[in-house]
Parts: sequence; structure tokens; C-alpha cells
Amino acid sequence: MENYEQTDVLICGCGPTGAMLSGYLGKMGIRNIVLEKEAFITTDPRGIALDDDGIRALQGLGLYEHVFSDIGSPIPQIRFVGGVHHDLHRKPFLSFDTASSEGNTGHIGAMRHNQPALERHLRSVIDSSKFSELRSNCTLTSIHEDDNWVYATYSDSTTNRKGIQAKFLIGADGKTGYTRKNYLEPKGIKLEWAEKTKYNETWVALNWKIHLPTPATHPQFPLWKLGFSPEMVYDLFFPDDFQFLCNARRPAVCGRFGLPNDRLWRFEFVIAPGEDGTEMAQRHKIKEVVVPYITHPGSRYGLTEDVEYPEDCIEVLRSRPFGFAARSCNKWALGRTILCGDAAHVFPPFGGQGIASGFRDAIGLAWRLAILCSSKRPLDHEATLAAWYKERKQQLDKSLAATVRNGEMVNTKNSLEGFLRDWTLWSVQFIPQWKHWLEQGPRAEGPIEYSHTPGLPFIPKLNGGVAFPQIYCVAVSDKDEIVRFTDDAIFDSSKTKQFQIVVLLPSLQLLHSTLAELGGMDQDNTSLLSYDEATIFAPRVSAPKFIDGQAPETVTNRLYRSASAEEFGQCKLCQGRPTPRGYDEELMWRSMSSKRYIILRPDRFVFAACNTTAELDMAAKELEKMFS
Repeated sequence: MENYEQTDVLICGCGPTGAMLSGYLGKMGIRNIVLEKEAFITTDPRGIALDDDGIRALQGLGLYEHVFSDIGSPIPQIRFVGGVHHDLHRKPFLSFDTASSEGNTGHIGAMRHNQPALERHLRSVIDSSKFSELRSNCTLTSIHEDDNWVYATYSDSTTNRKGIQAKFLIGADGKTGYTRKNYLEPKGIKLEWAEKTKYNETWVALNWKIHLPTPATHPQFPLWKLGFSPEMVYDLFFPDDFQFLCNARRPAVCGRFGLPNDRLWRFEFVIAPGEDGTEMAQRHKIKEVVVPYITHPGSRYGLTEDVEYPEDCIEVLRSRPFGFAARSCNKWALGRTILCGDAAHVFPPFGGQGIASGFRDAIGLAWRLAILCSSKRPLDHEATLAAWYKERKQQLDKSLAATVRNGEMVNTKNSLEGFLRDWTLWSVQFIPQWKHWLEQGPRAEGPIEYSHTPGLPFIPKLNGGVAFPQIYCVAVSDKDEIVRFTDDAIFDSSKTKQFQIVVLLPSLQLLHSTLAELGGMDQDNTSLLSYDEATIFAPRVSAPKFIDGQAPETVTNRLYRSASAEEFGQCKLCQGRPTPRGYDEELMWRSMSSKRYIILRPDRFVFAACNTTAELDMAAKELEKMFS
């Protein structure tokens, strides 16, 4: 068709992945249009868990203030409970301490979110950007491309057929979306099994909104006479921790999600062979499978009859079967058309990795698209995109392995195997070091570190390819000593370059000589990096103090000191989440093995970690060469 509208990037689908990608592209000044087939954000929460990487991704869009005030709440623990029973208070054989800050990000290990609220805030970033635009109620109808452009047509609420040409088209439209199913699969893109064994099951997912019974509304409820309040009753029947119920007869997962006052509860259970998923989602089957978990034996309270949470206090928001598998596409990009999120890979729901993996896709893809779209010289986009998904597949495999391990614990069908599993994991926790290691869950394996293959954008001999840690910091020139995240200092909105230099000083005694060395380097700014934008960090113990309200003359506005867990605990960033436990104030220095100069990619991975300015200059030139 004629008169195609033109943009840099066309994103098909405005779920969490598409919205995250649009948000980061907008921050990088890349024009993008998002087409979403639905008229409004769905009110049905699907994903409910997000790990610390996912929280860091939201922080990067400036949404951290909303994370625990409107989007969700911390998960205190993830408990793995064995045995054939219906007791949500049974002692677990394994627990993950997801409220600690022992990971690589300074955030808690996991949160439980309300997906509609999450999507609403992601879309607010699109709405506030002059480079991003969301068009809802739009259905993709065709895609074709040539060497320079992708052409797409779509219909909107007016039923008019419209066209957009873009330098790249992103399919973030899910596992059944048009981009893969109708356009790329006929060209050889396939969703393949991601594990050696085909991991494929059907479960029923319930979303309940819980209302509180009161002595006025339910005068016959027996626990009032024992002194229980409505909130105490709610906590008894719907415990705060997230639970993997490793029941050999009927594996299940349950837990609260969203804000505490939302009182939302998720329960998922497996469909056994020979059962019909649609039937198992019906009310009479839900009463058979789920209600025993919210029915307590009267003997627990010294009563003769069992105590069931009042049925009329449960509002059913969702009850339907869903299938899941561990699968990934053989290629995530072909020509100028790219897949990300559920369109490129699908996860079982045992690790909270579905949305988080889509976020990682989006952040790693955004900066590459920004380079490809803004370069004044033609670049090899196919090589650039292949490097993106080769990296992402490495990280995906690690996330998938952790998810499948969780699933295998939950889905153990053999009672003897379950007993041996429970006994083994329980017994090794008598060794304090092993217990602590197990409690860290997936974070115990440390940060992602990519293995280098030709074309991947980092320098392996200079410790590139590792996820850069985040701690808390304070600007030394700030007499109010406001605590920030280090990412927010490094990627401050006033900076113009995508890649950033981080300087890690072991002591402030080296500040003058370091500034002199940086000032003596070739200051011709490249398109990707500027020495003038370097962010300098020093340990808190070596930072100068204000004297009579004045900062020492040695201080620059680019200098920050590390902040302690106590300082973070007293600042507004800690509202709604636990005070940090297990936080390592020296993590940046320790993880970089005392390297002085770090070139950091926009996705928070190290491009190169250098000892000297000579190495830094060499790495900067290699970066420019790599993308010219």
C-alpha cells in the first residue's frame, strides 16, 4: 500500500516486554510506535512474581518509587513443603530467603506484583515520552520487508487499514502472536524444546480476592470466641510466604500477590492424566482440590468441628486451565524482524522468570537498536542482533535450569523419592554454610557471566561479559547525604552517551591522580562514550565530610561514596521493603577484582574492566570499532 507512516522501531504487543522495550527506546531517543490489539490493560493478573533483576529493570525506567507503593510487595520467603497433606503451615524442607539483599542488585530477591498495576506504570513511561507512542485496539494484518525497511499493515477501531514502515519490527505479541505464527514460522523460525526432556504440563490457575469476615457479617464463625481478629483469621488461612506444595498426589503452588491491602491470592494445581482441564477449573472441582487447604482441623483450636474460611468471602477473579512448557525459538531474529519475550521463549511458572526474562530481552535489545537506528554508517544488523540473542540464550538457559529444578521438586510424583529429597535437603541444613547457600536460592550461583564467542560485544580478556553489581551510594558533594542506587548515578538522565565509564577508587587519596589521568586522555568524544561523563566511586570510610556546610575542594559532582545498609534503611528508597540484610557495601570493588576503570554497557553488563588508562583507551577504541 502507499503512504506508509515511518518510524525507527515498530513494536507489536504492549505487554510487559513490549512496554519495557518502548520505555528504554524512548529514554535513548529512538522513535517507536507500539501496536496493541487490546483496547485496555487486562484486569486479569497472569504473571505475579518478579526477581531482583526485574526490579532493577523497573528502576532503570524511573519507576522504583512505585514498585512497593502501588505495583506489589516483597515476598518474605519461598517455602518448599513436602508430604501428602493440606497444611499451609507445615514446616518446609527448603526455604529461599527472598527478603534479603544478598544478590547483585541491592534489591530484595523477589516481589509479588499485580500485573495490571505493573503494566499501567510501564505505559506511563510511554505516555510521558516524546519518542514513544502506544496505539491500542490495533490488529496486525501483514508484514513484509526489504533490505532497508519492514512494512506492516494493521487495522484499528475505525476498521481502516493503515501502514507503518520501520527500520525494525519487534514481535512482543506472545507465543500465539501474529509475528512468529504468521510471518516467521513459514520462514523457518521454530519454537523448540529448551530442555532435553519435553517439559509440558497443564495446570489450573486461580486468582482470588479475599474479603475479611467480621463478627458482624459472620457472627457464627467460631474463632471470634477465641479472640481472633479478622486480620488474624486472614493470616491464618492465607499465610504470607509463597508456597511450593510438593504433594505427590497433587502438586500445587500458592501465595499472596499485589499489595497487602489488595488481599489477592493465587493457587495453581496440576491436571492429572485423564482429567479434563476445563472441568477441573469448575467450582465443584475447586472445592474438592483447593478448599481443604483453607479448612483447618478443629483440634488446632480446641474445637470439635473443622473451621473453613467463609466461602462468601472469596471472590473468584480467575479460574481456568493453562498449558506451559520450557521452549525457545531456534533464532530470535530474521532480517529486520525480531522476537522477544513470550514470542521467543516460554517458561514454566516455577521461578518467576517469565516477565523478568522478557525484561532482560528488552534491555539488551534496546541499546543495540539505538545504535543501529542512529548510526550514520550502515551496520551489520544481522550480526548485531544475533549477538544479542546468543547472549540472551546463555542467560535464559541459567534461568530455565533454576526454574526446572523448582518444578522438579514440586512435581515429584513418587512418595519415596519425595521422602529422600525432603530428608536430604533437611539434613544438609545442619551445616550453616550449606543452609545459607540453599536459602539464597538462584542468587547463590552468582551474577550472570557470558561466555565469549566471536561477535559478542565485550572484551573477555578484560573481564567483560559479567553483570555489573549495584550498591547504594551518596554524592560526596551532597551535604544532605541523600542515598541513591549506583545505577541511577551512573546512568543519570543528564548524560548523553549510552556506554558509561565507572571509576572505582580504593581510596580518595587517588582522586587527584585519577582525574589528572582521565584529563590527559584524548577527549575527542566518540558516539558511544565520553570520559567527561565518568562516574567515580570511593569507599564510604575514605569519603570526606562537609566542614561548616562546605564540601572539600577535592570533591567533584561526579564523585560518590558507598552507603551503608543502615543509611539505606533510613531513606525513602527503603519504604515498603525490608531493611537490607546480607548487603555487601564493597561489592563493586570486590566483584571487579580491584579493576580501576569499567566500561559499562547500557544493560548493566561490563564491556571491559581495566587496570590502567592505557587499557581503558584501548577498550574505548575497540568499542568504537565494534560498532562502526
